[in-house]
Amino acid sequence: MLHFGFFDIRTDIFVLLLSILLVLLQVFLCFKVKKKTIRLIPVYLTLVLTIVFTTLGFFFDGWDGFGFFFLAICSAVLLLCSGIGWGIWAIVRKINKQIPICRAEWAL
Repeated sequence: MLHFGFFDIRTDIFVLLLSILLVLLQVFLCFKVKKKTIRLIPVYLTLVLTIVFTTLGFFFDGWDGFGFFFLAICSAVLLLCSGIGWGIWAIVRKINKQIPICRAEWAL
């Protein structure tokens, strides 16, 4: 359980909501932003978080290390969601290149 003031949120629901938000953000960035470096910002952030939490997990003993490994797993799930967003973008882009009629329909 995560405790935010008066709210108690289950960790799995919290990670699920963050994952959905990250997929939506990544898909939005892939479709609307032309610069690749800006589109990769969520990937960079989650990759750095995963590396930092994994490293901290090795440096700390006991429950602290376990907590950092848990955070590393959660951030790795978010990194996977960023990859899913890129995959959605690549599939839609490939479909639009193969079927030119779809471009006009997507623009509406």
